[in-house]
Amino acid sequence: PLSDGLHQYVVLFGSQTGNAEAVAGQIRDKIAGVGVAASLVNMSDYEKIDVSLERVVVAVVSTTGQGDPPDGAAKFFRHIKKRANSATMLQGWRYGVLALGDTNYDQFCKPGKVLDKRFAELGAKRLVTGPENVAGEYGGPSGAA
Repeated sequence: PLSDGLHQYVVLFGSQTGNAEAVAGQIRDKIAGVGVAASLVNMSDYEKIDVSLERVVVAVVSTTGQGDPPDGAAKFFRHIKKRANSATMLQGWRYGVLALGDTNYDQFCKPGKVLDKRFAELGAKRLVTGPENVAGEYGGPSGAA
């Protein structure tokens, strides 16, 4: 573990009904399966993460209501969206976002899109990029996740 007690690989999740948490647990287990220790962290516990440390972060987040983050992740979203945050706050992070949602809603996967955009704005580097502005579930950065 690093100085904050967490591993370099972090699977961060925000879940309303448990689906995102279950998927995040599976991702953590897959990472561990290749011999790499990873921490599973609920977005409600975001204050435990020392954002100045180099990390590989996979964020898994569900969508509730009309494109809202899960209740337990709302505080994390407010924190990450603060205008006062430095443009280099997450410069040590490489990240990926997996957004869960229902395509029947207009704000399909909005929390994931918000995280993807904001992590990049704060200096984090995407692990994977894909086509941008592609409709439906095949979008890339800031597109449908």
